[in-house]
Amino acid sequence: MTGLKNWGISLDEIPLEGLKVEFSELFDLGEEIKIAKPLTGFLHLKKIGVEVEVIGYLEGTIILDCDRCLSPYKFEIKKNWSLELKPLNFLNLEEERELKEEEMEVDFYENNWISFLDLIKEEIYLSIPYKKLCKEDCKGICQVCGVNLNEMLCKCKVYKKESPFAILKDIFLKNLEKGG
Repeated sequence: MTGLKNWGISLDEIPLEGLKVEFSELFDLGEEIKIAKPLTGFLHLKKIGVEVEVIGYLEGTIILDCDRCLSPYKFEIKKNWSLELKPLNFLNLEEERELKEEEMEVDFYENNWISFLDLIKEEIYLSIPYKKLCKEDCKGICQVCGVNLNEMLCKCKVYKKESPFAILKDIFLKNLEKGG
């Protein structure tokens, strides 16, 4: 990871015809991303003035934790992507406005430095689903004893929480009994 921290390029070093950076066997992106199958892919950078067009491909397998049963599982990534990089000083931080559709594929670089590591990590994070499930029909964990219900059945009694409106049902039934 220490070697990848400075993995990138200065804007001035990108030739006019563009630059293709290929990578393989990328297996350490820091503690926050666990990799099961090393990442491979490429980045193609094309400079257009002070802006840079990036076209990339990323393939590999990461390990995620299921949101229901908390078990780790493998998540495969195969992704083509494109991005436009602009200098950070183009961003007007004082003005608050809604982003347009074409502005959603824009990122920023600082001090004429484009970090390949940051680009790859960002695409990995964008690939992770909002609801991380080890399988579509994951049963989760028992709310009482904490056992993984995908692996075994627990002997806990399921306590159905009573509706806050149950008291109204009782009052209604009592009124019916009284004839009113």
